[in-house]
Amino acid sequence: MDGVTAFVDAIYDCYHKLVRNIEEDQKLPSKEVLEEICQVLLNVSCMREEGRFPSFRVCFVQPDSELLDTYIYAHVLLFKSPIAFGTRELHKLAPALNPDMSYLMLDISKKPYTAVGIIAAYTSWEKIMTREISSGNRMPRIPNILVNGPGELRACFGEASIVNYHSGRCVFFRTNTFTSTLIAGQLADGADVSEIDRLRLLYRILWHVSGYHHGGAILIVPSAESCEEFIDLKYQLASRFMFNNRHKMDFISNMAREKEIITYADLIAKLTSVDGSVVLTKDLDLLGFGAETLTDKMADTVPSMCFVNHDDTVNTAKHFKDYGMRHRAGYRFVNAVKGSVAFIVSQDGVIEACTGHEGKVVVYDNIALPLL
Repeated sequence: MDGVTAFVDAIYDCYHKLVRNIEEDQKLPSKEVLEEICQVLLNVSCMREEGRFPSFRVCFVQPDSELLDTYIYAHVLLFKSPIAFGTRELHKLAPALNPDMSYLMLDISKKPYTAVGIIAAYTSWEKIMTREISSGNRMPRIPNILVNGPGELRACFGEASIVNYHSGRCVFFRTNTFTSTLIAGQLADGADVSEIDRLRLLYRILWHVSGYHHGGAILIVPSAESCEEFIDLKYQLASRFMFNNRHKMDFISNMAREKEIITYADLIAKLTSVDGSVVLTKDLDLLGFGAETLTDKMADTVPSMCFVNHDDTVNTAKHFKDYGMRHRAGYRFVNAVKGSVAFIVSQDGVIEACTGHEGKVVVYDNIALPLL
């Protein structure tokens, strides 16, 4: 239980730092209750059903919560009889739960705890046109625990990750990458397009790539000329799809702007499915994809590294050689191309960002995408 206890402590610590203006129905259960729930979920996570490990979410909001009334695309479905909250019962129920579209509602007001219903959410064309969907969020913003594979739990607020529990240890998510880190400064330096348009576009690109679970890399450069010496761009496809007419972008309706962002972001994200990196400018104009980094053109094939933890301390236990080819290529690239940023997404959906600074490659791991 020590690992789960540390996980619950981390949830409490991170949740109250990240989630502001908490309403009554958005409060966490007591630590003792949350620990019991997590232990059951951890047991269920390791049990296969027809050859597959479960993936589902549980939440703690009451079915008659007024908070749920604000989510017109979420519906509360109640079981005729509450279901006992236990390993055996959840193991059988889990395949019916879609972690992207539903919460299993738990009644923790008294023991024994029970599952009383399901919150079912869906996406409509109208909701695609809202700010929520630009970052992929469609679930009610309430605390929940996601069972995400054998031995893995994730504490979330809506779909936003707070802290992960994996193989007996806690993995923390960085939430300030795009506001107060070197990455934020590099992305803004030299960009002419408005920050809100750029970042919302980038958030959706990264959200999609993370969800594909095939891994990918996106290189953001000051200009085409700044990087041409260090990459072989297999599919050159220079385009200003999104911001080709900035005067037009300033005057089109919010709905039309959303259509532009969604269409372009989805296009860029899909390009990461091809081997190699997608290359964009600071204004997120497309230069091409399938880019291979040319190590022999770089002065430092093993650059000096600085891995930064979620609390901005330096992690001296991590090293360049510990990472795979996609990550090492990104590190080498940002070291060679001044002012560039690389986003590297692993197959399990974890997002990492890196940039060069004062002769070192600075790496920020486990990036959480903001809730728009």
